[in-house]
Amino acid sequence: MTSSEVTEAMLDRIHRYDARLSSFGDVLADSARKEAEERDSRHGAGLELGVLHGVPIAVKDLFAVTGTPASAGTRAFDDRIAEFDATVVHRLRSAGAVIVGKLNMSEGAFAAHHPELGTPQNPWGDHLWVGASSSGNAAATSAGLCYASMGSDTGGSIRFPSAATGLSGLKPTWGRVSRAGMVGFARDLDCPGPMARSVRDCAIVHDAISGPDPDDPVTLRRPGDSLTEACDRAEDIVDGTRIGIDPSFLALCDAETRDMILAAAAVLESLGAELVEVALPSVEQIVDDWTPACAVEAALVHEDVFRRSPEVYGPQLSALIAQGLAISGVDYQRILNRRQDFSGRVRETFADIDALLLQVTGIAAPTAAYLDDIGVGPEWRTRIMMATCPINSAGLPAMTIPGGATESGAPIGFQIVGASDREATIVALAEAFQRHTDHHRRRPPAYV
Repeated sequence: MTSSEVTEAMLDRIHRYDARLSSFGDVLADSARKEAEERDSRHGAGLELGVLHGVPIAVKDLFAVTGTPASAGTRAFDDRIAEFDATVVHRLRSAGAVIVGKLNMSEGAFAAHHPELGTPQNPWGDHLWVGASSSGNAAATSAGLCYASMGSDTGGSIRFPSAATGLSGLKPTWGRVSRAGMVGFARDLDCPGPMARSVRDCAIVHDAISGPDPDDPVTLRRPGDSLTEACDRAEDIVDGTRIGIDPSFLALCDAETRDMILAAAAVLESLGAELVEVALPSVEQIVDDWTPACAVEAALVHEDVFRRSPEVYGPQLSALIAQGLAISGVDYQRILNRRQDFSGRVRETFADIDALLLQVTGIAAPTAAYLDDIGVGPEWRTRIMMATCPINSAGLPAMTIPGGATESGAPIGFQIVGASDREATIVALAEAFQRHTDHHRRRPPAYV
């Protein structure tokens, strides 16, 4: 098929289904058609084609796309029209991708959606949590309204929605993918990364977007390993790999989640991996520190608009910004010191293992009503944040993949965490798992 035919089919699916899903904030139909025509012309002329040639992809609405607002799910930036593409968007296009639209997200990449903007729905059931903040990514990619999407993860926002909708999602090592042209949430934690239906698709997208960028001075200087090549060598890499499991984290899971993780571990062990019991450093304080740390950094992003027009913000992001403005420099430095100490202790854990197997959430397929009931209190921290935000605090890569389904048929997933700069190991483990299971091939019935 030509890129124009594929793109038109995708735009038709968006038109048919997205009124129910609310995954797109802006459908870029005209520019997508032009891009697809250019890809077809390039193919017809026999020119070199990129690894994403003609593939319709969508991006979270915090990445700049020329001529569109990068509003980051808030009313605060409605008047900011991008004059250039974010680095990841530029690299996607250079690899041949067709950008079909901007995806809805929670406000400012925090927990809640702006009350005046669309809240994406989970294609597996409107009652199910769709994850935050790359919620539009999850809805669109799972329902087949794009072949992959660009998300971001500050405390779990690639991993939560991927697990909730049966997707594969990669949170890279901090600094592996450029944030230039991206509206930040918490600069020291933000990680752009791909979401797709399979590990291999995530690997292809990651290889296209990753690498040093002079426009983002903290990007890692050393080019990362090819994750596509890691997929090709997956079973060789898995053989002899040491995978850590912490029983104290399993104890925080409900029965369905715990059984899913143990079943995944058994598959990997059958492929030659060695399972090792480990004890991670205590994460309670790091989880408690995550919100005030994000509050300070979000206040830096939004300070000017917030002081001038606080009424444009929804209640949760508004409260977070106000909290950040009130935290003292001394208290924030204490948070940074604890984060550095925690990162060092995690590095010691990885001296004896190659990867770590963890839940994404301790609750299998949580409902939106359940999350509303628990709010952001102690149960939220234990059941939802315990296995995700510490990974951001340590800057580690994590790959989330589907591991099964609940009794009601909702997808549940787990994450494989690696040492810093070791994406190839966790991607190889995840790819090997998907070669021997079919959880990632399930589709939400209403969108097949």
